[in-house]
Amino acid sequence: MQANYEAFIDEAKNKMMKWQEINEQNMWELYQNKDGYVVYTKKNPENGITINRTQTEIAKTPDQILDLVGDVNKRPLYDEKIETANVIEKIDENTRVIYVRIKPPIPFMSSRDLVMIQKIYKQNDGIYIVCSKSIIHQKTPPVHKVERAEMHLSGWIIIPQPNQMTKIIAIQCFDPRGDVPQSITNQYAKLQSDMMKAVVKYIALNYK
Repeated sequence: MQANYEAFIDEAKNKMMKWQEINEQNMWELYQNKDGYVVYTKKNPENGITINRTQTEIAKTPDQILDLVGDVNKRPLYDEKIETANVIEKIDENTRVIYVRIKPPIPFMSSRDLVMIQKIYKQNDGIYIVCSKSIIHQKTPPVHKVERAEMHLSGWIIIPQPNQMTKIIAIQCFDPRGDVPQSITNQYAKLQSDMMKAVVKYIALNYK
């Protein structure tokens, strides 16, 4: 991996692990607690963009969850908002440059796309972390009539629990760029929660 990519994604992972904690210092505000899904929001202290944090537990193994959320090619299987998702470049066993194109949130708006560095971390304590962050990649220039969005931080934290349960935490700080109505921007916490529900549903149906 290029040295700048290595430091770039490691810094993002460290921020995500720091911000995952629900404590006074992180200043999370409860957005929703419903049907086993708990959603918090806060402003990113670096840029003022909203960060969303969604959490639930599922009776599946960390490896089963990682198999789905760690593979960008599988994202269209559970996320209906995705037009396309694929690997652009494999850097090493756990690190890839990925491309994701998102359907327009409302009619007459353009699609959004993202070029990101993604790395999977496997810790000694059994925790898996899937972390992604936008990059500029020479092989993937902007696409005509598609708005290049920016993912300041995105990731899954997969934590084994007692009684064969696994805790899943998703954290995302997404800037759609372009002319997006505030009403749409305000929906991203719910959209993240919906995506996690779709992940859990897909795993329950397809992973035994």
